[in-house]
Amino acid sequence: MPSFPKDLILMLSGVPCVGKTTTAYQLLKNFSEFRRVSELDILRTMARAVADDAMDACEYTEEKNLKQYFSPLYYSASSGDFAAIKQQSKFMVKYIREIVKRQQARKIPTIIEGSCIVPSTYFIQGIPIEGFEKNILFVNLYLSDEKEHLSRRFLRCQERDYPNNFHAEEKIKKIREENKQLHLDTLYLQGIVNNVFSIDISGLDTCALICTIFDLIDSHFR
Repeated sequence: MPSFPKDLILMLSGVPCVGKTTTAYQLLKNFSEFRRVSELDILRTMARAVADDAMDACEYTEEKNLKQYFSPLYYSASSGDFAAIKQQSKFMVKYIREIVKRQQARKIPTIIEGSCIVPSTYFIQGIPIEGFEKNILFVNLYLSDEKEHLSRRFLRCQERDYPNNFHAEEKIKKIREENKQLHLDTLYLQGIVNNVFSIDISGLDTCALICTIFDLIDSHFR
């Protein structure tokens, strides 16, 4: 088992149906001291702060552009529009920062996972933005195999009892380019910082993926 600081934050990103939640739960089985923060948890944190933000926005925009101010929140992770998801990620940084601050202060190692996370939005010219300077590891899950991506979508539809596979082929087709762009965007950052990685998980079973993440954590904090 790798060693790591008690205030480690693992930011787990990737487009829908690449296995972020499955990976997070498997990591929890191996790291009993970890806690998981999902997109729903992030939204709950946002809900607590959004009223104050709305008041600030009203003052700033004179109430004319309030909906536009919050428009990034309406982007769907399955829209296939990487630029829009990147803008959403930038918008949500301030809320995720509060979660990071709380968990690190409590010395609780935490996995934060979600399609709303784009690693490059947490850096400016290779420098981490305020609140993300210490003991943060970004791991993006990339799926190069389109057939495997579609298979994962079909499996999710079956698990959640979606009718007629809920337009599985159409939804996967939409996010394939986003999947690629997120990977390339993260790979570029991986080349200039030492705490960001994008892993092609095609053909990897859960055990192999967990071992890969173990190795990344161990080598980074050794």
